[in-house]
Amino acid sequence: MSTKLSIDRATEEKMNDILDWIANKCKSLGVENYDAITFSELSGQSRFSNNSITTVNYLLTFESMVYMSKGKKRIVSLITSTERESLEKTLERLYNSMITGSPDSEFAPLPKGPFNYKRLYDSDDSLLIDNSEYAARAIDAAIMSGAKRVAGSLQGTMQKVMLRTSNGVDTSDIRTAYTLNVRAFVDKDASGHGVAVSTSIKGLDVESAGKQAGSNAKNALSPKQVEQGKYTLLIGRTVFANLVEAIGNSASAFSIESGLSFLPDKLGSEVAVQTFSLTDHGQVKGGVNSRSFDDEGLPTHTTSIIEKGVLRSHLHNSTTAKKWNTDSTANAGLIEPHPWNLEVSSGDSSLEEMISEVKRGIYITNNWYTRYQSYKLGEYSTLPRDYAAYIENGEIKHSVTGFRVSDSIPRQLRSIRMIGKERSWVKWWEVHTPVLCPDVLVDDVTITRAT
Repeated sequence: MSTKLSIDRATEEKMNDILDWIANKCKSLGVENYDAITFSELSGQSRFSNNSITTVNYLLTFESMVYMSKGKKRIVSLITSTERESLEKTLERLYNSMITGSPDSEFAPLPKGPFNYKRLYDSDDSLLIDNSEYAARAIDAAIMSGAKRVAGSLQGTMQKVMLRTSNGVDTSDIRTAYTLNVRAFVDKDASGHGVAVSTSIKGLDVESAGKQAGSNAKNALSPKQVEQGKYTLLIGRTVFANLVEAIGNSASAFSIESGLSFLPDKLGSEVAVQTFSLTDHGQVKGGVNSRSFDDEGLPTHTTSIIEKGVLRSHLHNSTTAKKWNTDSTANAGLIEPHPWNLEVSSGDSSLEEMISEVKRGIYITNNWYTRYQSYKLGEYSTLPRDYAAYIENGEIKHSVTGFRVSDSIPRQLRSIRMIGKERSWVKWWEVHTPVLCPDVLVDDVTITRAT
């Protein structure tokens, strides 16, 4: 019987104590606005390599975020201490640093609570700590699909979040997440990758992830070099999620103000083909970052970022909303607004149909080392990893290696030819924001030699 644990009453009491200490210290210092968030996270992980489970462990961690302001001066900090004396000394140092600063002309007060929150989707009430049985099933599925060696990890987390502000917010939420990454190998030049993401262990499709990794590794045998030039690119959902996350981040008003976005001055303009829509969900079924409130205490909701190719909204917290003369979209982090769970609209094409439409192209299933030459222009390059294939006249001819994708996201959004009808959630070490994502077919993408 696998061990299940929950964030217990003693942990919740400790979190409440931390909030009490922060609130009382802020009041004694004469702080006008404070926002205190404390997190406790219970995690269990199974790591595997060479077809065997190598490590099973679990960990409980605490951390807090504190925002304080006085006279339009403000400061934010992450605090890892859970001891009262150390915490209060840290708050004193923060206060002293804050009052030596200059007033912020763009200061906005925290939203006035209390608010009504609605939990739309339930989390598991306990976390499976020893998930090695599920990891073993992924290994078996990869081997059955042609892999010789399998490595990766399966991690489960349960996170409790408590928020208290000087403006009447006192609330909490809990969420669970399971993420599986599988790397399968046939030889040193033939590998494949599989991902599974779910809010519950029962919903985690470990067999599909293992099968995908194993079959891709087998298909990657005997790769050939690819010539530089322009190709139609069939972008697998694991790779496309990496780019979609960048689109979501570029929609943040903070990114636009910082010059790190390719979406300034585009509101109401066409930024993609009409078949492409992108939505951010504060809460959504299957979205492992779902939460009923943002870091300022506002109830989260759904925001349409791009609708049928047109940019409809940026993501705001109270500060950016005041500056832009609009409302917060309840995407607040204490420093910057950010997406919660991104969803790309589905298309009407199968993977086979997209392949059949390619005269000369490349199919990529995984990537790493995505680097931006210009955030403002969305110009990037990334290295395909694991299975990639050359497509000619609607047929996959052979696997390919040794190349780099060099393009701009704005250009690609306007050059999407087909969107897949099948989607899955993607979250792994190259994609931090969960994305419900299809495969896409994009024309005229620049391919260069990897050096």
